[in-house]
Amino acid sequence: MPGHALLSRVPKSHIKTVTFDGTTWGDIGTDTIATVTGRVLITHLSAYCSTLLAGATATIELGTTNNTAALIAQTTATDLDATEFWKDATPEAEVSDAITNKVVGSNILLTTATAAVTSGVIEFSFLWLPLSVDGNIG
Repeated sequence: MPGHALLSRVPKSHIKTVTFDGTTWGDIGTDTIATVTGRVLITHLSAYCSTLLAGATATIELGTTNNTAALIAQTTATDLDATEFWKDATPEAEVSDAITNKVVGSNILLTTATAAVTSGVIEFSFLWLPLSVDGNIG
């Protein structure tokens, strides 16, 4: 489809802000950060902590149902302070490389384990391209 080839070269954006409260967001289990249909290429992903996270021994990771740490490795939530970027188990203050060029074919999930994350804010920013006719992030 010629139209699809043209559209796939124009990056799209998706931003999800998560405000942890230990019940709706941050309870033990998974929360959907982005609903993915078809296949997409995430050209750039950043996870920015604007308000430090709290939650005893809580751990978080970003991935999919069958690969829960595919995008960001498991991290102790309280290691994320305000103005830090989360891209691996060692958050970086104020400046960080983006996570780049990840092909995804299922929903992007935030997994919380060990204990609930009771407060804090992370903003997830995606630039992405569709790889299939139905490729979308919502």
